[in-house]
Amino acid sequence: MHQGRETPAVKASATRRDLVLAIGAILAPGLDNAPPERGCTDATCIGVVDGTLGSCAGLESCLSSFDDRPGHFIAPWTYDSGSRHAAVQQLADAVRWAGGAVQEVTDGERYGYVYATFEGGPLQGVDDVEFLLPDGDTTVVLRSSARKQGLPDLGRNERRLEQLRRRLGWEPVPILRNRQRALLFVESPWDSFGPVPPTGTDYRSDLDADQ
Repeated sequence: MHQGRETPAVKASATRRDLVLAIGAILAPGLDNAPPERGCTDATCIGVVDGTLGSCAGLESCLSSFDDRPGHFIAPWTYDSGSRHAAVQQLADAVRWAGGAVQEVTDGERYGYVYATFEGGPLQGVDDVEFLLPDGDTTVVLRSSARKQGLPDLGRNERRLEQLRRRLGWEPVPILRNRQRALLFVESPWDSFGPVPPTGTDYRSDLDADQ
């Protein structure tokens, strides 16, 4: 009798099964593709809460103008259309141009808001993208987050936002935190926000290179 001995076929089957289970265990945290909650107060919720968008909290594949950590912070934009109403419509049109589905457009007394989703395929899933345009300002704060967490987005959200910004012809707000004042740049309320840059870096040359 050979009760304790496995045949090659049984070993191969067990190996394949273990591999499938291992892959499932790795991907399981990122398989939740359900729409995010609305109207809640959690930091990762979709929508405008107290005049701000959510941060990224524990999310890995996420960018937000309200998250102060390197790798998650994205600078606000500024528009020069002269009308917030026009800027909201331009933003919604740009989202559609980029292949996004506009889910909500709000142009109220206190702020303008655009919420859109982008389909990234079965592996990437859906990305939620938000834009908030406060009243009395020409600033756009933004947030983009993948619903599937646990897998890196390889810069997908950042590239999409940059594509939209260039399409609109809008400029990023200069963030001068802990930097030597740059000639012709004005102070911004965002100067005290954003990741702290490393010391000893020549930001003037970086700004000149971008022009």
